[in-house]
Amino acid sequence: MPIVTLSREYGAGGLSVGRLVADALGADVFDTVLAEEVARRLQVPEEQIRRWDERREGIILRLLRAMRAAHPEYASGSALPEVLAGATDPDEVERTVQEVILEQAATGNAVFVGRGAVFVLPHGPETHHFRIVAPLDWRIQRLLEPGQHAAEAARVIERHDRDRLDYVRHHFGKDGRDPLHYCLVLNTGRLGEETAARMILDIAQGARPCGRSAA
Repeated sequence: MPIVTLSREYGAGGLSVGRLVADALGADVFDTVLAEEVARRLQVPEEQIRRWDERREGIILRLLRAMRAAHPEYASGSALPEVLAGATDPDEVERTVQEVILEQAATGNAVFVGRGAVFVLPHGPETHHFRIVAPLDWRIQRLLEPGQHAAEAARVIERHDRDRLDYVRHHFGKDGRDPLHYCLVLNTGRLGEETAARMILDIAQGARPCGRSAA
């Protein structure tokens, strides 16, 4: 049974495409459900997991952790333990995310949206990697809320894109924008979500071949 991973730009419709593909395959979609499962395994509130979901640890918290490690005698008498108390280690979160991805992929017939799954699961005859992109102006119009300025929406999009790229670079040492990691890069701004999903299905179901990926 096919395994599909979708990397995506923020606002390009990656989750919508993933759901269309999963419905056609009779597969499960692993997106927000991943955060739920990771929270359950780490026995922490789901909100703590979402705080680090596809983001690197904030610079302030990284510095505090480094200070505590380098100067435990200083940290023990400071506010650092209070700041760090209950803070979930994002590296531990990532290890658990990868563990869940590998376990679910082993069952077959799953669609993974984001979370670096393309770099966790090796390309193979039944494992296919795709990236969903769209022009910035198209994504702005898609996500623009009533009363919101386009410039503000653009900043939100660019921040999420940057967070996701930093996440992949930090945990896998890869550039998530590199098309060589994927069977196909699909522009939903041109194709639409349904056409993009059909093209993915053609490859996942063997109607069209996909050469060996560089991932």
